[in-house]
Amino acid sequence: MDRNSIREITHLVASLLVLTIAFSYPSTSSQALAIAAIGVGTGFLLHELAHKFTAQRYGFVADYEASPIGLLLAIGVSILTGGGFVFAAPGAVMIRGKRVPYGQAEEYYWNKLQVEKEFAYISVSGAVVNLILAVLFIMVSLSIADQSVINVLSRAALINVFLAGFNMIPFGPLDGAKVWRYNPVLWGIVGIPSILLFFILQFL
Repeated sequence: MDRNSIREITHLVASLLVLTIAFSYPSTSSQALAIAAIGVGTGFLLHELAHKFTAQRYGFVADYEASPIGLLLAIGVSILTGGGFVFAAPGAVMIRGKRVPYGQAEEYYWNKLQVEKEFAYISVSGAVVNLILAVLFIMVSLSIADQSVINVLSRAALINVFLAGFNMIPFGPLDGAKVWRYNPVLWGIVGIPSILLFFILQFL
């Protein structure tokens, strides 16, 4: 394992731990942390890996990097709101460049629409994974009778739709802004269900 891989894993683990604490707050019990860890472990990790693998599919070099400010905001906002809201952007997959066949680089970078399309699909991939996971958790929870397991699955589903909805906000550096700029319809297909499902789960 090279140095970059070790660094990326370290950043992912740090972000995972911070988000787990943020989503479980104000409770700090081992049970609350374990339940939050399941939702964050699936939602956050698979969200970021979706960005990374989609970027690599398009030929980009991509690695996850934690943001010190993002980590502090995740904890700080959760504490200030009594666990009512989590600033779920502890870092991001950084795209460092595209592997383009020799002689085609100029042609590629002049094709602005293609570049925007690829970045939009990279950006939306994380939220799509969160929505799929949330639906799976909900379906499984409806097919079992054990209330403790249902509680874990429901919490995991809620965390996943929150991550999808938060990241699809069409503002600033969030994924939703890139998707909206490319195609508002694509944003609506993913963003609107994410927001609606989040509010539906809040009342279940």
